[in-house]
Amino acid sequence: MGGIKIDKLTETNFHEWRQRIKMVLTLRDLDDMLDEDGKPTDAETRELAVSKRRDTKASAIIGLTLGSEQLEHVSGCEATAEMWSTLQGVFQRKSLMNRMKARREFYTVEITIGERMLGYINRVRNLGENLKATGGEVTEMDLAMSVLNGRTSKYENVLVALVAKGENELSLDFVKSRLLQEERRQADKSPSTKRIGDMALVGAKYRGQRRQEEETGQGGRDCG
Repeated sequence: MGGIKIDKLTETNFHEWRQRIKMVLTLRDLDDMLDEDGKPTDAETRELAVSKRRDTKASAIIGLTLGSEQLEHVSGCEATAEMWSTLQGVFQRKSLMNRMKARREFYTVEITIGERMLGYINRVRNLGENLKATGGEVTEMDLAMSVLNGRTSKYENVLVALVAKGENELSLDFVKSRLLQEERRQADKSPSTKRIGDMALVGAKYRGQRRQEEETGQGGRDCG
């Protein structure tokens, strides 16, 4: 296509593919072939022949960007407008289903057992990007609320504090900082963390005593 590269149509890229195909057909002065009402009404043979030729070119451009599975959808189409209408019907239905699936995953996400808070927040952010890619709208408030909805009861006090702040301050970065702070606080209070800290303290005291004994012993030998 004259050096212009367009990825083949797949289950997930219809919106981008449609935009790029329209651009290519516009460059070729063939974009009117997408409109069923744009066909010429003049019955003169020459004009019909020219119109048919342009329609064939437009169909070929679209066809070259379709995979084998997608070609099956348009195998019986006789004109570019019919091909275009068929593809839109198929993929807009699928796009709606994908959007519903992405929306459900985004608003029902929950932190899993053993998952660190930062990993969970990044997972919610990725689900939000997936929803945006299907044409859904995701605001900072939506991201923050989704993160909070999927937390465990261990973070209930964070939710209470955030509610008191009001919606204007409820951004993802603000929620993220509070949840990570609470995660660190809880980790510092956990028995395992305390045992590790106690062991480190005992080890430090022992090393300090040994060092003092060695210094004292060395000093005694020097005086002798």
